[in-house]
Amino acid sequence: MSFRNRSAGLRLALLTLAVFLVLAVAAVEGAAGARYVVAQCGWRAGQDASWFDSSADRFGRSNYCQPPVSADPFEGVHLISQVKASTETVGGTRFASWRWQAPPGTGIVNVHGQRWQYLKEGFQHRLGGIPANGGFKPFLELETSDGTKRDFWQGFEPYAQAFESRLVCFRPSDRTCAADGTVLAGVRSLTISIDDQVRPAVQTGGDITSGNWMRGTRSLTFSNRDTGAGLRFAQTSIDGSLKGSSEMTCEKVMVSGQWRGTKMQPCPVAASGSHTVETRALSDGPHSLQHCAVDFAGSTGCAPSQTIKVDNNAPAAPRELSVVGGEGWHRTNGFDLGWMNPDQGVASPVAASLLRLEGPEGFTRGPWAAEGGGQVNGIQLPGPGEYRLRVWLIDQAGNADESHAAEATLRFDDLPPVGYFEDAPEDDPALLRVPVSDRHSGVRGGSIAWRESGGAWHELPTRFSTGGEPTLVARFPDGLPRGVWELRAVVVDAAGNLGVIDRRANGSRMTVRTPLLDETMITAALSNGRSGGRDRVLADYGRSALLEGRLTGVESGGIGSTHLTVTEIPLPGSRWGVRRRVIQTDGQGRFEAWLKPGPGRKVIVRFAGTRRLKEATSGVLELRVRGKLNFKAGPKRLRTGSRVDFRGRVLGREAWNPPRGNLVQIQYFEESARKWRPVKITRTDRNGRYRTGYRFRYITGTARIRLRALLIPSLRFPYSGAASKPVIVRVRG
Repeated sequence: MSFRNRSAGLRLALLTLAVFLVLAVAAVEGAAGARYVVAQCGWRAGQDASWFDSSADRFGRSNYCQPPVSADPFEGVHLISQVKASTETVGGTRFASWRWQAPPGTGIVNVHGQRWQYLKEGFQHRLGGIPANGGFKPFLELETSDGTKRDFWQGFEPYAQAFESRLVCFRPSDRTCAADGTVLAGVRSLTISIDDQVRPAVQTGGDITSGNWMRGTRSLTFSNRDTGAGLRFAQTSIDGSLKGSSEMTCEKVMVSGQWRGTKMQPCPVAASGSHTVETRALSDGPHSLQHCAVDFAGSTGCAPSQTIKVDNNAPAAPRELSVVGGEGWHRTNGFDLGWMNPDQGVASPVAASLLRLEGPEGFTRGPWAAEGGGQVNGIQLPGPGEYRLRVWLIDQAGNADESHAAEATLRFDDLPPVGYFEDAPEDDPALLRVPVSDRHSGVRGGSIAWRESGGAWHELPTRFSTGGEPTLVARFPDGLPRGVWELRAVVVDAAGNLGVIDRRANGSRMTVRTPLLDETMITAALSNGRSGGRDRVLADYGRSALLEGRLTGVESGGIGSTHLTVTEIPLPGSRWGVRRRVIQTDGQGRFEAWLKPGPGRKVIVRFAGTRRLKEATSGVLELRVRGKLNFKAGPKRLRTGSRVDFRGRVLGREAWNPPRGNLVQIQYFEESARKWRPVKITRTDRNGRYRTGYRFRYITGTARIRLRALLIPSLRFPYSGAASKPVIVRVRG
């Protein structure tokens, strides 16, 4: 650190100490509210100020407030307003300013820091405050250049709502200030003292504030608010002993052993959260609960104290637990149980029962509560099987212990057997096989029948095979005329439940078509949302396209519930590889699939065939995608002979840009011919960006020129041509 920086730091430390002594005296003499201090652009603190330029972009700014940790914290730090190098004059009364705004409900008591300036005739560096009634009241109006970083201090009475450092041309508005050379005003190492007269507001809730008996870990929720410095701490105490404390995330820095804010409002104005209290650490009985919030200025706001009641003893197990109707198998899903509650003595009374149900395959449900004591009715099981029900008690304090549970067994079965029709083997299409199962009683037997749609059922000779997987086996009859025949199987289990099966494993209805192998055909088309039914469409950039069609058979018509494979082959230049996915036809054989936004591609739909249906493939469908590019031109107003710059980017979702880039044509609109005419052709770089320029040399008067960019299609780029939105420039000769 240089000697000058050390001296400046020492002077600032002494000035800070003097200000703190003044604040301490003010507090003793009856200051209206708590106060906090904000450090700005020094001590490695940043800046929380807005910058304003009242000119037509003739001022600039520079801020550097947080040097690296290895550097001196004051080395080179600054907040500067300056006249731009390209500016020749600044209009009278025009200014640029850094402004520090006090938060709502607060006021700036004083400010001190360091300032310097380099000025030309007519310019001033003004430091001042903004009182509550508005306006700007400077306490320093500096007209001469002074590069030494000099300390300043100013108190405000009444409090200021904001503090500003202004660089201003103080001449009348009809005059100007010459701005050749360096013109700037700088400040740094600011300490802003703020008065905060409003205490935090506290709102609490949570189960610990319910007023009921409680046990175990309880929660206090809080929703605290502050209108000034913001909230720093939320604290919960029981019997005067701190049990929970939350520190909010505040923007602060340690200065001379004390925390200082690095923002005008260092802490959040609203904070919600919760504190947990372990009541097992408390004796049973009443206790005093209180929650308080502390803001960054040190003000405290508390909720009224509240009494809580604690009890941590669980009830004993229920006695003589029994199931109405016994513990055998029930076909009706609804169980009633009864028991006797134990004597609780002086403990809090039993309030309810807790139940947990455990069943097959690791099933568990609960615990859930049943009000009252001594019985519970209408327990519904999730399905057939054998279940264990555990019952234990909870008292008014919420004490409950599952190890104090009684148990009962519940048995239930009302589900019919299930199964499906297998597809017949290619070498034996008349063979009918129906694998069946029942998880509980077990399958007893069944039969298979056929019919013409809407006709009477004809039962087939059926064999029930129990070797391996239980299966019903029959053969479809020979000699039936051409047509479609419906099939079903009726299965019965040992409990007497009947199941009717008329579906294959994939969920489609079981039918047999005679004669037994059918030719198939796929018709498919693309749609872009405006037109459809085509084998080649052009979609908008970033939009999906719809693929739709139908799978039909010569004999069977529309083939429903059948899987098709959609293959998408991207055009050259795409980042995609070949994509495949499986879709399914509806009951009429129709299908549709949305093709995701992306580059152009070719689309093919294929059906792999089955034992009774031949494979089929659609024709090649082509999805072209319109490209997209943006276009900017600047400046928007220029004179003849000046250069206008064009720039933009060709967008290419999931696409590689060609190695030599895409061709982009800049066009203008010829009003007389009502046509777009070329101006210039350029190429994009590998990132799709392009930039070029043009000079309008032969324009007299004032011309309003409409321009756009046009993407020229390329065989190496998977998007078609596109035009940007027009941009208008005005050229004056």
